[in-house]
Parts: sequence; structure tokens; C-alpha cells
Amino acid sequence: MHPIFIRYHHLLLPERQDGVSLPVDVLGTVMSNLAHYGYGLTAQGLAQLRQTDAAAVAAWWPAVDAALAALTGADREMDAHVVYKNFPAEVLEMSDAEYWIRQILMYWGLPNDRVTQPEAERAPIPEGEPRKIKVLRPVTADTAGLIFEELLANPGRWTNAQWNDVLALLIENQGHVPLHSVPFKENMVQLAAHLMAAGQAAEVGTGTDVLRLAVALSDGDISLRTADRLRSFTRPERRFLLGLLEGCRHLEDDLGRRPERFKRLMRSLRPGDYAARYPAVVAAYDRLYRDDLPVSWAAGVEAGLLASDPAVLTLLQQRPGEFSRRLHDAMLRIGEPAVSAFIEVVDGLSIARLLALRRYLRTANLRLWRTFAPRGNWQRLQVAANPDSRTIPAPWLAALDEALGETLQRRLSAVVPSVTMGPGLERIRLPTNDSDLLPYGRGTAFLLPDGVTFLRTASYWASGTTRGNIWYDNGWNFFTANWTHLGACCWNRTRFKKSAAIFSGDPTNSKDLEGRACQMIDLYLEPLRAAGVRYAVWNILCYNRLSFDDAKEVLASLQWGTEPQAGKLFEPSRVQMSFPLRGANFTKFIAWLDLETNEIVYIDANLKGSVRSAGQNGAILQKQMPAFAEYIETLPSMQDLFEPLPKGDDLYAAYTDEDIRLTA
Repeated sequence: MHPIFIRYHHLLLPERQDGVSLPVDVLGTVMSNLAHYGYGLTAQGLAQLRQTDAAAVAAWWPAVDAALAALTGADREMDAHVVYKNFPAEVLEMSDAEYWIRQILMYWGLPNDRVTQPEAERAPIPEGEPRKIKVLRPVTADTAGLIFEELLANPGRWTNAQWNDVLALLIENQGHVPLHSVPFKENMVQLAAHLMAAGQAAEVGTGTDVLRLAVALSDGDISLRTADRLRSFTRPERRFLLGLLEGCRHLEDDLGRRPERFKRLMRSLRPGDYAARYPAVVAAYDRLYRDDLPVSWAAGVEAGLLASDPAVLTLLQQRPGEFSRRLHDAMLRIGEPAVSAFIEVVDGLSIARLLALRRYLRTANLRLWRTFAPRGNWQRLQVAANPDSRTIPAPWLAALDEALGETLQRRLSAVVPSVTMGPGLERIRLPTNDSDLLPYGRGTAFLLPDGVTFLRTASYWASGTTRGNIWYDNGWNFFTANWTHLGACCWNRTRFKKSAAIFSGDPTNSKDLEGRACQMIDLYLEPLRAAGVRYAVWNILCYNRLSFDDAKEVLASLQWGTEPQAGKLFEPSRVQMSFPLRGANFTKFIAWLDLETNEIVYIDANLKGSVRSAGQNGAILQKQMPAFAEYIETLPSMQDLFEPLPKGDDLYAAYTDEDIRLTA
């Protein structure tokens, strides 16, 4: 459980022992070891640790050490798999010709140590280098339950790490889960499928949810974005799924929205075998195959909007969530009555949807571009101009903003009556439904501390034994303030502007029994600014078109510091992000660096791009990134969440706790 607790800023400490005091030297060693990984303890945690003995700490520390090493990436020993161990100096000393002669010899199979310098001792990290210590609170009896509740209540899709945490905490919770407490449908269905596979009771609400459940049991895409094949279900599974369908309201409406998907499901479930037990399903199945289903709600809405028929507003009011997604179109086609109709049902929206819509409306008239990611697939991102014809009249926006704000205030004040907001909350974006890597919301910004002079990113992979070389290429693309592409740093663009960005050498992982390799890139902030760079986009590309799922492991990490030649190439205390890359995709655009605001903006998007080299993606990104950056501005932030609340002392919300002193 150590990794789970640490991910949620807690640490399971040895139990207190009455009358015992930990020796000062042992306490200092523990705190130093935690700091090595970039962690520390709260005052309460420190007090608890002091009330134990050295033997208990000696038994406790190895598991904590292993968890911290795994979370930061230190256990992968990335330094050992970088080509030039004395990077960056060793690369900077070479001419381009010398670099490529050595690289070609390594590609041909010459052992790397024949063309690289012996590893030299590196200077220690300078005293006073800015560090971001992650503070851990001690685990209490209810910590696991609270983390579990927090995960279940997540309004967005679980990341891979969060799903693994849910499974581990499910065991701690003895397998009992109130599925109604899982607000996000895909999460609910994923969990229901797991419970069902384990032989436990699970229920879902709609026909579409049952379809998702069948797809989940077939290891398919729960989002229904792809047409996955359904497996052959056992008789008990068929009866269970048919029983769920029998109890669904609006079953025929669901079947009408996805007729082909439901035809495949019905072929798998064969409801005719149980006609007497599930008559509603059999009747709907019959109408589905005779194409005799009533006009679905969605079809009625589409027809009404196309005809600009005000009567469609009554239909839309039946489903406030869908109304909110079609509100812009409804206003353009029907006018002010759509505003009034929507305000009547605004209380039917979730808090997450209220926030998203309010932010969208506040930016709708300011955007130059419209972005479309079909079925959430950023690889197929489409960008179109935002014409003047889509402008929403200011009085309508004001009325909607007021209604949304009042509804948010009423809902939120029931939990937090008042709040004092510190600066910077707009940098923290709320999670979206398609994040893969980290629980941060897309668009969340991380400020670089004063004094930081360089960033170091790494891609590390273990592909297993292979006859040829496999690469998961670490790369950066550089842009001006208006997103004009200036160049790249990657495996075949090893320097940007001579020394503003440096590549660590292209590894040949076929020489390692486990197929391990690591690429690093250093970015030097002042030289980048001098070269006219405003934005730099970090990406990792699957060169061999073997997806991230095809490797045993692919790991990405980002460090920052003041002296690039000091410290190890991979220093856990310098790590700001470290996470595995998974998925069937071939690209991952992780973050961009904004050299004007001095911050890293997390984006986590599988944008379209060539996998052969980051240097080939300049034109694509130059077109996509201005629109994508505008899209980021439409995502709600923590400031949007707390803004509707009156100012007061019930809660203090801040981007950072630096220079904050709270009094009782």
C-alpha cells in the first residue's frame, strides 16, 4: 500500500511506542533519505516518527525506499542506459561530424564504450538549488477509505494508475462498492465489469451502460469510440446482462441511438432463448430488427434543430446535460427562447458540467478557432475557424453566466460556505475525461522556481530481447510567441541553436538483454529565450510504430535544476514528473514550456505527428497548437470552482503554500 498512500500525499509510518524516542542520527538519516527522493514529512508525521525505535524504522524503511524509487523512476537506473555518461559536456565537446561517426559505429554494433568517454565523477548538486519537496502526512485509520471515496467520486475517467489504485483499495474495502457513488459512467461500468468477473453483484442504469458493460467484459473500449468485437458470453452472463436490460428505462431509445452496436449485442445475448423471462428485451429486439423503433430522442432533437423548430426546446429540457452540449447550436438556430428554456433546467446539471459550460461560454466569442477531436481521438484533431456567425449576443451570455453562477453558489455553499482565494488558482485545471498519464487536469501549469536554468527530460524503455533496435524517442519542438516553428531537438536534430538544447545520444537497446535504453534532452532557458523561443513542446514518439503497450515499459520523466553537469544524470530529488506511458497510440505530447510565464503546462494529448522524428512535426504542430492552446483556455480551473462562493474564512485555497502562514 505504500505507493498508493504516497501518490495521495500520505506515508504509512511505524506505530508509536510509548516512552520511546528515535535516536537523532537515525531520524536525520530517514529525513535525508526522504529528501533524496524529493519528499518530506509534516510536523505531525515527524512527531510520530520520533516516537518509535531504530529497530522498527530499520524494518519499515526498505519497503518505503522501494516504493519511492519506483514512483520517481530511480529504480530503473536510467543513468546506466544513456549513451554518453558525461552528458551534457561530452556531447558539447564534439563536432557534428564526430558525433555522427560515433553514432553510426554504434548503430553498426560497435560496443558503446569503444566510442564514449569513461564515466567521470560528477560534482554534487549545488547547495541552495531550488527544490520542490512533496510533503507527506501520516496515514490514519481512515486514510485508505477516504482515498477510495475520492477515487470513486472522480468526475473524469480514471488514469491507468488510478484504476490500479481502485483495484487495490477494493480489496481493502472487502469488495463492497456502491456503484451509484461513481458519477462518471465509464468508471462505473469498468468497476461493474470487474465486480461481475469476480462473481459479485453489479448493477448499471441504462441500456447504453449495459452495452458498455458487455464491451468491458470483452476487453473492449468502454467509451464505445471503436467497434470492438464482443466475446461469447456464458449462460449466467447472458442472463445477467439481459436482466439488466429488462430493467432499463427508455431501452428502445438507447437501441435507436446505436442500432448496429445493439444488434451485435443482441446476437451475443440471444434473448429469444429466455423470451418469457425478459419480454421487454425481446419486444425491443424485435422492433430493432424490423427497423420499427420509435424516433429516438437524439433523432428528434437533431431534426428539430435543423428545422429551427422552437418545439425542440421541450425535448432538450428532458435531458439538461445534453441540452448544455447543444446549447450553442440551439441559441444560434432558435434564438433567445433557447436561453430562457435552458435557464429553467440549469439545476439539473452536475457541478462539473456547470463549471465546464460557464467557462466555455466565457470564451466562446474570444476564440479564433474551433477544435474537434472525433470521439475524443486527438490523433484525428480537426481545426476550423470560428466565424462571426457563431457569436453569442452579450445579453444572452450575461443571463446564462448569472444563472450558472447562482446555481454553483447554492450547490457549493452547502459544502463550503465561504472561501479566500490565493493567487494562481487559474493555473490548476480540473481533470478532463480522457487523461492517460497523471491526475492533473489538462492545462495545469507548474511554475519553475526562481534560479532554475535548465530542464532535463528523459524517455526510458524496456522492450525485451530484440534482434533489432527499438526506440521511444524523446523530443522537443520550439516555437515563437505566435507558434511559428523554429526547430527541434531529438535523435536526428541533436542540437538546437548550437547549445540551447542538447540530445544525449541515440541508444541501441538490442545490446541489452532486457532491451533497456534511455534518451535525455537538456533545455537551457536563457539561450532558448535569446533564440526567440516562447514555447517548447515535449513529445515522445514510437519510432518503430510499436505502441507504448507493445513495450514492457516506457517511462517519461522531467527534472529541473541550476547546474546541468552537477549531480547524477537522473536525480530523484530533481524529478518533477515521472510516469509510465501506456496505450495503443504511437505519439504522446506531454507538456509545453512557456518561457515568458516561466511555467510547464501539462497537456497529455495523442496529437497527430510523424513518429520518425520530432523534427518532421513542425508544420503539423504549427497549425494545431494555436487552436489547441485556445481549447485549453476553455477548460475550467480551480479559480472557476471557487469564484461563485462569497469571501470568508471557511476555506483558504492557494496554488502554493509558499509564504503562507495560517493561524487558528
